[in-house]
Amino acid sequence: MPGRQSKLNPPTLRKRRIFFAITAITPLILLAGMEFSLRYFHYGPNLSLFVTERIGGKEYHILNQDVKGRYFSRVEFTPNTSNDMFLMPKPDRTFRIFCLGGSTTVGFPYGFAGSFSTFLRDRLKKTFPEKSIEVINLGMTATNSFTVNDIAHELLSYQPDLFIVYDGHNEFYGALGIASLETLGGARWMVKAYLQIVHLRLFHLMRNALRSVGAMFGGSDRHVDSGTMMERLALGQYVPYGSPMYSRALKNFTDNLEELKDVSEGHGIAVILGTQVSNLSDLRPFVSNFAQATLQSSRDSSLRDMAVGEQCLQQNEFDSAASNFKRALSHDSLVADAHFFLAKSLRTHGKNREVRNHYVKARDFDELRFRASTDFNNAIRNMENKGTCFVADIEYTFAALSKDSIVGKELILEHLHPNLFGYFLMAKEYAHVMRKQSLIAPSEEWTARDTIADTMFWNNRSVTELDERAAARRIEILTSGWPFKSASTPLALISPSDTLGQIVQSLLSGEISWEEAHVRAAEFYTSKKDLKKAQSEYRAIVNQIPVSNSARLRLAQLFLADRKLDEARRELLESLNIEKTFYACKQLGAISLDQSKPQEAVVYLDDAIRLGENTQQRSDAGYLLALAHFRQSQFERAERALNEVLNINPGFAPARDLLNRIKQSR
Repeated sequence: MPGRQSKLNPPTLRKRRIFFAITAITPLILLAGMEFSLRYFHYGPNLSLFVTERIGGKEYHILNQDVKGRYFSRVEFTPNTSNDMFLMPKPDRTFRIFCLGGSTTVGFPYGFAGSFSTFLRDRLKKTFPEKSIEVINLGMTATNSFTVNDIAHELLSYQPDLFIVYDGHNEFYGALGIASLETLGGARWMVKAYLQIVHLRLFHLMRNALRSVGAMFGGSDRHVDSGTMMERLALGQYVPYGSPMYSRALKNFTDNLEELKDVSEGHGIAVILGTQVSNLSDLRPFVSNFAQATLQSSRDSSLRDMAVGEQCLQQNEFDSAASNFKRALSHDSLVADAHFFLAKSLRTHGKNREVRNHYVKARDFDELRFRASTDFNNAIRNMENKGTCFVADIEYTFAALSKDSIVGKELILEHLHPNLFGYFLMAKEYAHVMRKQSLIAPSEEWTARDTIADTMFWNNRSVTELDERAAARRIEILTSGWPFKSASTPLALISPSDTLGQIVQSLLSGEISWEEAHVRAAEFYTSKKDLKKAQSEYRAIVNQIPVSNSARLRLAQLFLADRKLDEARRELLESLNIEKTFYACKQLGAISLDQSKPQEAVVYLDDAIRLGENTQQRSDAGYLLALAHFRQSQFERAERALNEVLNINPGFAPARDLLNRIKQSR
């Protein structure tokens, strides 16, 4: 009606709540729908920790190479990931060990065949042959404690009994490190949050969209795909000792170790942390600088004393050199080079403790932080709780076997990677801690079983000449440029006539896999009639990839050619646990006949006939089966088997000859 105002009923409290709930939930539903759609259409990388592979009717888990996408978004590389496989659920009475860490855990430069995990696995299996022990290497180059924690949390679902962690060198420049190209800044909470959201496909969609928009407007999201990993990740960032960046990295590292220890303890999983070892005596600090507060006049004086000291050192005037380096340090005690050269000057006097102290300071004050400092090793040692977290003092182990107890080139190849014997020592120390803490077996069982000489383990290592040459080439590549040299130096070319060298080149360029490289090397040695070296190549493959039936059967074939029947039989029997094949069954039957075990031969040869794929195979197996019956004086069965052979292959002379022989003898 005119003049009357309409009255609107205000919404009730219940309606307002429903409205706000719908308003809040609708965007979440839309985002969830988008995430589901992106996953359905497989948008973005597969960042799962493991992929599965079906072999011999069993589904094995193996480390997913693409998991690197969790930690690297700017640096392009293909990680060298382990071939270690395992089953889920864990087989009964199996002790499962996961090894975590960076390139040293990977076994650089030898690869996984020369890693401490392989030496440890071989040691444990020979010490406890009746036990089921798995050592699974999940190391990845250029990763650090953030990666270790991220992976360890996920491993809780895979029934681990022990984590072995060798980590600390990459805290600054490794993936997500505070001074790395892949950094997210120094805030630990931010890195932890990122490692959660990186699994969302929406996150990858938005990141890719932002990069595309940035590229359109001339922006750059720096991607690096050339140079060594050291060069690509370090960004030229120098980190002074005790600086805020140094302290934040140390705090993050300590907090990550504490979290790993707490999570593992909460799930009843033992942890062994290894202290970090590096070259002290044979590597000059990469970057030696003055403290920011040092006056210019003091810097000038220190530089003059350093120059005189170096000149005296070159002339073997060690006392004068030491005096000048001490004077240089009086102006600034953080100059890494002064400590390094002072240690060299004092070493001639046998003052080992003082010498080592200065070498350690030279490493600790090096502002290009590729080697873990004493503070990081102390953080590792402080984690030991005698309950579930233990420390393997790798640094002490190496020092004990080094000249003057100062680690150098005797055990370290460049700045921090052990040589092959160094990796062997690491495995021995981890086993020592396991024995001390009664892991795998009680103390008395360890005492009774752990009696095998180190020389036996060392002499039976699976590393071949191919691995050692590949390692030497990798070190040559690594040390040919920054930070070991100011300018890159060209590498010596490998001669076309050097077959093994050419295989190494193909391996390092990514043209062939590690397994393919060893197969090629074995074929090369076989062509030269060097059966022993050919066997070593296939042994290496079988040791690293036990489910590789092709390598195991080729190894058995070489043993047969070398008349090593027991070794051939062992490999053939192992192959049957993976997959029954005609070749394995036939050869096992033939070996049994050769060893005067015709009754045993029958079992294998029956299977061989059933598995034969063509007339020739069935004829060969049928003839051997008849021979087995004949040697047991089972003439009717022998005749029946021979007639079956001649029925499918009338021209098979050995079968006809044996049949005539049987008829004549009856």
